Amino acid sequence: MIHKVKGVVLTHTRYRDTSAIVQIYTSVFGMQSYILNGVYGKKKRGSIVLTQPLNIFDLEVYHHENKDIHRIKEFRLCSYFIRIPYFQTRRAQTFLITEILSRVLKGEGPNSYLFSFIEKAIEILDSEQKGLENFHIWFLFQLTKYLGFQPHNNFSDQMRWFDLIEGCFVSREPSHPHYLSLEVSLKFHKLFNSDVKDLAAIASNVNERRQFLDILVLFYELHQPGMGKIRSIGVLKDLF
Repeated sequence: MIHKVKGVVLTHTRYRDTSAIVQIYTSVFGMQSYILNGVYGKKKRGSIVLTQPLNIFDLEVYHHENKDIHRIKEFRLCSYFIRIPYFQTRRAQTFLITEILSRVLKGEGPNSYLFSFIEKAIEILDSEQKGLENFHIWFLFQLTKYLGFQPHNNFSDQMRWFDLIEGCFVSREPSHPHYLSLEVSLKFHKLFNSDVKDLAAIASNVNERRQFLDILVLFYELHQPGMGKIRSIGVLKDLF
């Protein structure tokens, strides 16, 4: 049966000599894998555009519940990126975002709110919004709301240490090592009230940016078992 869906391209792997298997997060079926023939080689087709990370498409797909890999009948690119492919830092952010999304959304079913969030976030990354050097921090923090492990904003004069395992602020230093110091906890607390319009205020220098990234990646690892090592972090840190 053919279905009309919208999809965000995440990652792809080469399959045999001329084909690729692409991971696409769809509006109707959640995370799905699609095989593309003729992507590589001398007679490669226009479907190579379907392997570009974060591209958003209107798709007509063949979907069978008992299959792991499906096929695409027709596709139409919703819009062309203006800035993402031409800025090294934005490409690096794209690699990080797609790597993490492909892992945390593995096996994820449809979620219209999550899909809308990702779609809108991609538009922001391709915009002229100020402070986009902090975009990946804002994105990863906001994404937790849709994945079911959002940190709890209970910061107060009594609850001042952020416990990464419990996902909330606590009244004393935990006995395990996965918590933030008082100074860093205060900085982390500011993320709860960060708006996309205020990206520049999230981190004012490269050290804060790296610190927030390390915290968020560790938080994901603690709450999403099996994530593994994120390869794109090193590149992003070097660029910023």
